[in-house]
Amino acid sequence: MEHAAGARALRQISATSEDKDVKTAVLAIYLNMPEEAERLFTKAKRFDLLNKLYQDSNQWEKALEVAANHDRIHLRATFYNFAKHLEKRGDISGAIHNYEKSETHRFEVPRLLFEDWGMLETYIQKSNDKDLKRWWAQYMESTGEMELALNYYELAEDYLSLVRVYCYCDNL
Repeated sequence: MEHAAGARALRQISATSEDKDVKTAVLAIYLNMPEEAERLFTKAKRFDLLNKLYQDSNQWEKALEVAANHDRIHLRATFYNFAKHLEKRGDISGAIHNYEKSETHRFEVPRLLFEDWGMLETYIQKSNDKDLKRWWAQYMESTGEMELALNYYELAEDYLSLVRVYCYCDNL
């Protein structure tokens, strides 16, 4: 067939799977037959590979549906990958929503909104996540905004940090 990438993928899947349907589905992907690959992955009950197929072909609704119904172990990863996709497209609110569903919002949302302080602070104010409030308090403390830091430490119920900052400010 003179298709090096397809031959390599077939060798790799042969090492991990004995199922003919899975091997044929991988071959179908490289022969530009995605409908056939979809049918074969479903027949073989390889929903993890079907989920990956949908993600790679930007069929996110189908990928999320397969992950939710048949491939629960990859559900959070699918939400995360969808959020990354939305972020690249510029859909910030959609990306934030899916980062929350993937439970990576404590790191990803501050990274995403770091350039837009107003939007980041608004997001943290609306959030009920104590870890995010603690992070914001630590950041405010590092910039010298002690009153804001105290407010957010209080919202985060981080009493040790409250005492530490009060002592630093000579407010015994």
